[in-house]
Amino acid sequence: MAIIQRIEYKIEHKYFAGFLQQAIDESGVKGSVEQENGVIRLTLDESDPKALERFSAYTQKYLPHSIFLGEITTERAEAEAAQSPFRSPAYPIAPCPLCLEEITDPASERYLDDTVCCTHYANEECYEDQDATCFSPHYNGNDTVLLCDAKKVRELFLVTDEEIKALFSIEKPTLKVTINDPELREITGKKFVRLKAPYNVKSVLAALNAKESGINTLFFNERPNEPFVVLVQEHLHMVRDNRISAPLKSLHPDPALNRFLNVAEEAEASQAIGAYLSRSRGISFPVLTDQGAKKVIDFPAFDLREVIDTMMNDDTRRRLLENFTKTFPHEAHALSEAMEGDLFDAICVVMGLEERSFEALSDLSLEFHGNGGLKIDMNFEEEGFDYAAMLGSIMSFRIAGVEPHYLAYSIFEAFGDMTVSVLGQLKREFKIDTFLLMGDLFENSVLFSRILSKFQISKPYFSSRIALDG
Repeated sequence: MAIIQRIEYKIEHKYFAGFLQQAIDESGVKGSVEQENGVIRLTLDESDPKALERFSAYTQKYLPHSIFLGEITTERAEAEAAQSPFRSPAYPIAPCPLCLEEITDPASERYLDDTVCCTHYANEECYEDQDATCFSPHYNGNDTVLLCDAKKVRELFLVTDEEIKALFSIEKPTLKVTINDPELREITGKKFVRLKAPYNVKSVLAALNAKESGINTLFFNERPNEPFVVLVQEHLHMVRDNRISAPLKSLHPDPALNRFLNVAEEAEASQAIGAYLSRSRGISFPVLTDQGAKKVIDFPAFDLREVIDTMMNDDTRRRLLENFTKTFPHEAHALSEAMEGDLFDAICVVMGLEERSFEALSDLSLEFHGNGGLKIDMNFEEEGFDYAAMLGSIMSFRIAGVEPHYLAYSIFEAFGDMTVSVLGQLKREFKIDTFLLMGDLFENSVLFSRILSKFQISKPYFSSRIALDG
């Protein structure tokens, strides 16, 4: 008899199955690992109970968590192990628990060895990480915090169990978290930061040195190819393409439609409606039918000059703009000098924020903890989306004295409501009920949560292996 485990694994990467093969080799149990079609099959012969105990002890100590793990089912059946051992190519993953033990244990021959390269996932070659990152105990506007002492994570930050599992997974993604430590809040001047656990040998050694000096966190500017994930209601998704996300096939020359078609293929959808909410590629709603894929709604590029001209050519909107200028002359002047910015830059100016960026507005929205936002105008006209109506409604609420964090929350909630409304209309028009959602605006958890809570027409599909955006 054999124990057979079927492990759902949401990406083609073979390193997790490789760690299982390593456990088989080290424990001496008769077993095998196979991976195919999103499932890892682990077969363990029951004839040697002591070997099974060694396998169990080894995996409990050294098998890392992976953000791509899904459901695991176990059964006992007559089965034989595969003849050939599993092999994995090298991957840009973090040092495994066994590597960390070797590096951090003073009794180890490889203590503080900066040449350690993980070969514990049935890989014949190892990935050499060339990292020029500088870590500092001093905050200089750096975008990411390195956690030096894992035991202090809950003391320093407000994090859930799922966030901790992701943070310390073998992929070591970056997460946006709430700062709990008053001193760290004062140092950074922020309530939310991007947090990362040591992700390669260099960062492990930097964190170890800092920890021994009584320093809990280091600051650094993150490399562009690092995975950044959003985790909402146990839904974990990578925001942008990175070192571990699935590469896109070339299915369409348009980048937005290409990502849409890749996600549709993953979802095994021959027909689908999509929502692509992206800072860099704009907002569009593509549809896949038997005739192919096309954008049926494509928001025009935001142009602040055109928005101001539209407001000036309408009596009601002109009076609103004049009233806003009288009430907030500083913001009005800043708006006149921000003509080259994007939509979120303009919104930040109207709201009087010092930092003008999507991230600044997104962080502000997270400060509101109530239920239900204000109604921000998200109207469509013949020419497309009415940016003037949206910006005008934000000006109106600002004049009315609405708290900035409540207004920011309402803006992202409105994006969610607009998305659900448009998808509902497209469902009725095309008679399609498969919905694929993409784009880095979903980095904002208010928007993400709104979609999940209001999406009554069908369960929305977010890819776990393909990043939300490029």
